[in-house]
Amino acid sequence: MKHLIPLILPAALLVACGGENSEPLKANPDSSDGASTDNSSQDTSNLVQSCGNDFNAQRSLNKFESSAVFWQIEGAQLQSKPQLMMFADKFSLNASHELSSDATLCLLAANIFGSSGAQTWMGADNGSVKQGELYYYSPALTFTGSLPEFTSLDDWRAQGAPAQTVIATPDSEMTIWYRNQDENRFTLGTAQSNQNPLTLNCDQDGFALSYSLAQVAQSQRDTLNPSFCETQGTGDNAVTQCLSVALTTTDKLESCKFGATSIALPDSTGAKTAVKIAGELSVLTTGAELNISQIDIR
Repeated sequence: MKHLIPLILPAALLVACGGENSEPLKANPDSSDGASTDNSSQDTSNLVQSCGNDFNAQRSLNKFESSAVFWQIEGAQLQSKPQLMMFADKFSLNASHELSSDATLCLLAANIFGSSGAQTWMGADNGSVKQGELYYYSPALTFTGSLPEFTSLDDWRAQGAPAQTVIATPDSEMTIWYRNQDENRFTLGTAQSNQNPLTLNCDQDGFALSYSLAQVAQSQRDTLNPSFCETQGTGDNAVTQCLSVALTTTDKLESCKFGATSIALPDSTGAKTAVKIAGELSVLTTGAELNISQIDIR
């Protein structure tokens, strides 16, 4: 398979990630809602290249993480969903940009999407970075799938115990993380203000749900749906395995394009401003390249 993604089987069930602190956002005076997003249209004809006609920013998303989840007993409301994240870590060195504008937001977008260099934190001290310290930007794309319609472990086996099921393009969002010098990623504000929905047009058959039987600890058993688990042995020798599901890519995924999409750009003080971007995610053998080809900062 072209895209080999390690599966992370959490000791506890997957939970949504939030920021590392709850410092209120400072509203940008030029934006009525710095965290607002509107992705109802993929039309790029109304995008104004306000950072110059030659604006282009490319960033390597070198890290893929796929988190597996189990069927929970609590029901759909608390059920975790399998996710796949593509992001830039400290080894993401491939970054480039070109622009013909020195507008603050244009330079910020170029730093976020087209640079792997350090920036200087100008905001208030918080639990992750202090004023004057260096930080980095780490854009990330997160894909979220739904659980397949298996009713039990026996049902999965009755359907041939498939290793994976190809699915349509899952829901996706972009989050622009900060990364401190200790390599810890963090955001400021709420999860809603940091997660920017994307409507991606990807190659067909580019994603799949992958299944495996995984051993679970005794402490987990009470939270998992017993219909998807089996125990072998007795007493201290008893071993419980449960069916898990992860979201992965297939070797048919080559690219995902997105049209005019509102993204909240965080600056060196923690403030966010919404701009509109369009571009493409190109998936390669060793990672992915995020290319922003159009930007409108109006």
